[in-house]
Amino acid sequence: MMKHIAIVIDWYGPYFSLEEARVALNADYEDGLYMVTGKTPYQRGKPTLQYVGISKKLSSRMGNNHHKLAEISKLSEIWLGEVASTGIPGKKKQATDLRLDLSEWCHSYFLQLPLNDKKTVNPPKEPVTIINRWWFTDYETKRNRRPHPDWPDIIDYWGKEYGAKLSWLGRVSGGRCIVWQPDEF
Repeated sequence: MMKHIAIVIDWYGPYFSLEEARVALNADYEDGLYMVTGKTPYQRGKPTLQYVGISKKLSSRMGNNHHKLAEISKLSEIWLGEVASTGIPGKKKQATDLRLDLSEWCHSYFLQLPLNDKKTVNPPKEPVTIINRWWFTDYETKRNRRPHPDWPDIIDYWGKEYGAKLSWLGRVSGGRCIVWQPDEF
C-alpha cells in the first residue's frame, strides 16, 4: 500500500470577479488552487461548484481568456486556495506540486465538477486526505461556515480498493458523510 498523504487547504474568499481575484493574487499568491462557483448557460437554481484548477502562477490563470471560466455565464464566486500543510519528503516525481495535483484531482473526481473533464474519470493514484478550511479575504478571520453546501470539509480517500469518505461537519444536524465503496469506481 502506498503512503497516505494528508493535505490542508486554506481557501480565501469569496472574490466576485476575475479582476478582484487578480488583485488579490498579485499581492499574495504564487502557486495554488482556485474554485469557481456560478451557473452555466441554461442552468437554473442556485449557483453550483463548477470548476477547480491549479497553477504555478495563479494570477496568469485568472484571465478573461481562461478556457473553462469562459463557459460560466454567471460567475458567482472565486475562492483562492493555498496548501497549508508541509511538503512531501523525497524526490519530486512530476513538475506540478503533488499536493496541488492531488487536491485538484480529489475535488474534481469526488465532487464531479461539471467543467473539470480530465480528472473526473479516474480516482487519484495515491491515498490522500484533504482538509478544507475557509477564511475571509483579510487572511486572518476564519469562516464558521463552508461557502457552498456541496463543498465537503474532508475528503478522505484510502485508495481505489478501499474507497473514500466525504464529510460535511458542523451546522448540518449531526454532520453528514457520503461513503464511496470500491465497486462504485
